[in-house]
Amino acid sequence: MYKNNMASEQLRDLSPCKTALYIRLSKEDGDKDESDSVVSQKEILKEFLKLHPELEFYSFYIDDGCTGTDFDRSGFERMKKDIESGIIKCVVVKDLSRFGRNYADGGYYIEDFFVRHSVRLIAINNSVDTAPGNMNAFTQCITIGVTNVINESVSAATSVNIRGTLNMRRINGEFIGAFPTYGYLKNPEDRHKLIIDEEAAEVVRMIFRKYVSGSTILGITRELNLLGILNPSAYKKSKGFKYKHQVRKTNEGLWPESSVRRILKNEMYLGNMVQGKNMKLSYKIRQCVAVPKEDWYVVEGTHEAIIDKDTFDKAQALLGRNIKESKTEQSAGLFAGLVRCADCRGGMAKKSNKQNGKEYHYYRCSTVRVSKDACTLHTIRIDKLEEAVLVFLQKMVEVATEYDEIIKVINNSAKRKTENDIIGKALEKHRKDREFTEGMIRDLYPDWKRGDITQEEYHNLKNDFQEKIRKIDEEIEHLESKLEGYENGMKQNSFIESFKKLGNIEKLTRPLVLELIDEILIHEGERITIRLKCKDAFEQATEYIEINKDDVKTA
Repeated sequence: MYKNNMASEQLRDLSPCKTALYIRLSKEDGDKDESDSVVSQKEILKEFLKLHPELEFYSFYIDDGCTGTDFDRSGFERMKKDIESGIIKCVVVKDLSRFGRNYADGGYYIEDFFVRHSVRLIAINNSVDTAPGNMNAFTQCITIGVTNVINESVSAATSVNIRGTLNMRRINGEFIGAFPTYGYLKNPEDRHKLIIDEEAAEVVRMIFRKYVSGSTILGITRELNLLGILNPSAYKKSKGFKYKHQVRKTNEGLWPESSVRRILKNEMYLGNMVQGKNMKLSYKIRQCVAVPKEDWYVVEGTHEAIIDKDTFDKAQALLGRNIKESKTEQSAGLFAGLVRCADCRGGMAKKSNKQNGKEYHYYRCSTVRVSKDACTLHTIRIDKLEEAVLVFLQKMVEVATEYDEIIKVINNSAKRKTENDIIGKALEKHRKDREFTEGMIRDLYPDWKRGDITQEEYHNLKNDFQEKIRKIDEEIEHLESKLEGYENGMKQNSFIESFKKLGNIEKLTRPLVLELIDEILIHEGERITIRLKCKDAFEQATEYIEINKDDVKTA
């Protein structure tokens, strides 16, 4: 089954030694030839031993599906231990590429490790045998070195080709991972597409729903574990996936807080394919490094979303506030992450105090704890803050309702309809003027060619007409914008829409506060400033009413 190019007589003079038959097959470096299969390599190595009785078979050492660019392989490690213990004195491989495709590491084992442990290496197809006297030392060194360089270059070229193919798939929004994101499955009809795994997806929805409703990440984690819901890695194993986690833990099925946080940050749940977050340092090193977010491959709308964008955005806003979570409370405080000192802009710490036998909770500037000279207390009782915020939001509901009525009057006023007609007529006149001026420019060239005007007059007149057209265009753009405002008025405004739908607010809730309020600033003397998320829309509506107040009076 092989061509024996060695000096058989010389081999038989050697003392019998226990021999390791090493086999490697890689799915990553393109070793798909049938002759390289594990079965085929076994037959070749056994046939070789039959012809060389001085080699005593000890064991097969097999690495199936392992890359040759590193030597961190279970079969190789087992063989290495047997060599170090003095059991193995000869290693036989089909060829040097089966031994490895890393020039530096391969050279170390062959020229250093094996020599120090008096181990003989035979690579059948390369006619390499490191037994003393078998080959000229210089020739042998060159043969092994050149072969290893070639083997590594093949691995490097294969790595470049594979990476190029994978990057193209990433650009096209095709899934290329071994295991899909928790909540999804590979489409059985196309493994590069994802479909929803409804069982896991419901857990994802629960995590987002609870978080935006006020639950803490710790509280959600505890509830998941209390309900006996398997964490993502344990869930994959329960479904039959051969999933291996880098870190082994005794409580493998339990959720850690990091998994909940990772789910809340994952844009895949919006239906966007996000890949290329990590990359290998090189084709020879398994270690991965994080890739900057701007270099990720993100393709929108590649699969069905599990979480709607509004819910996802709310979760990201909360995550960005770095809310300090209590180790005992299951949900975040009503104003957690929203309350700040008006002067130093630092966070407010939640404290407790007793007055007349009754316990009160209050906020105070956390900067004071670090340095008394940096800021002052800025204290406010939480019950008073809740009352003030409730009254403020109730007032905003009244304002939104009032603004809505006023804007309707403005939009339907007779004066606006008259203005609309005036602007329309002005636009028509300017468009006719533009068309006439363009005609004048077209007529200039024939006038110049006939000699009616000089070349200098032609260029001067042309420049004048072009400048006139530029000014007409500016006026047309201004009138069109003004006409759109008169025709449409203010049809939509996020401030009015957000508050008008609330009706009568009787009690504050965490979701309500998060939806409406961006920040609460605490001043000295328990004064507060509340900044709405729709602050710009509120100012826009106020300005619109102020500009058009005369339309309200004449309506």
